[in-house]
Amino acid sequence: MPSDDLSSIPGLEDKHLRALARQNVTDLAGLADADGQAIYRAMANLRPRPTLEQISRWQDDARNMLPGPETGAPDWHPAASFVVVFSQRRAGEDWERRTEAERTEVEPEQNLQIWSGWDCEPICAWMMGQLDQASPAQPPPERPPEAARKPPTGRAQLTIDSATIIDAAGRADVVTAGALAADPPRELVAPVRVVLTVSGARPGMRVQAVTRILRPDDFGWNPGHPVVVPDSGQAEFDLSAVPAGEHELALIAWAADPAADLVSVSLPRMTIRPA
Repeated sequence: MPSDDLSSIPGLEDKHLRALARQNVTDLAGLADADGQAIYRAMANLRPRPTLEQISRWQDDARNMLPGPETGAPDWHPAASFVVVFSQRRAGEDWERRTEAERTEVEPEQNLQIWSGWDCEPICAWMMGQLDQASPAQPPPERPPEAARKPPTGRAQLTIDSATIIDAAGRADVVTAGALAADPPRELVAPVRVVLTVSGARPGMRVQAVTRILRPDDFGWNPGHPVVVPDSGQAEFDLSAVPAGEHELALIAWAADPAADLVSVSLPRMTIRPA
């Protein structure tokens, strides 16, 4: 097995090794993978200063000295990477919380995704949708004739167009034309249901929605499982599992598709009273 000592590289002297060590380059793999420009800058005070061509030869020698990959040992390659930030701010006596996520290794930079609360379920769904698109590189398909090409489409913009709360006392609109209603109900009588309408999905795009009960001092919870929104765009949720008391409700919809942004609406605090 070849030595991992950098001193085995022709032309590398002690002064070069010390400069490399200051850059945390101490073995063959580190030298082979290092940024040649960074090494060149790190050796600015040496006389004579190594040229970029000389540094490149050192790196080539290091690669040639490294052992080859073991037969049958699969190489791991990152499919996608993300940054997820849980943030909060004081809102009166309570805490307002949200989660931000973005994919880091794609160009051009994608829009920052924002969710109300600290629920990880829609975040994971969005990230899995990103992974669905992160397949190994394939040869580019043959381009069709100019006349047969479809015009490019922009990002799908999901919208919660409307939402209605139905309780024992009647029904009231809480979201209309994509915006909160001017005077949503503050008191509800069990049993309670929510009907919402989602638009903006492309044909064949799988959209899911969920209702989320927010908590000022803890993670929120879902009174029911997420549902797949049908082609009509309308989904209904039974909130009979929500106990009587004061609650803040969020309506969330997302698609397992990187070309669609998640959308959420936080409703004003409401009090559910028993029947």
